[in-house]
Amino acid sequence: RAADKLRYRYPKGESYQDVCARLEPVIFELERQKNPVLIVTHIAVIRALTGYFMDIPLEELPYIPVQSDCVYEFLPKAYGCTLNVYKPLEKSKPSKACS
Repeated sequence: RAADKLRYRYPKGESYQDVCARLEPVIFELERQKNPVLIVTHIAVIRALTGYFMDIPLEELPYIPVQSDCVYEFLPKAYGCTLNVYKPLEKSKPSKACS
């Protein structure tokens, strides 16, 4: 697993590369949406979506830092996407913003 975290397939599970392939049609559908979409998912999918929308190279996907107790807001803009990360139980501004 440590030698190739991107392609390592867990027993009876998926690799990060498998997750990306499975998400491809979902991502195309997300890009067509005109209204906000809520997705409740696990960390591998959050990493895959973050990698795609933030244009992070595929090889870096398994190492994207994410938290499981946060809300990730992807805001499309003309060239790219802005990412805001919120901790739902804290009354504060976004804990992280990327663009």
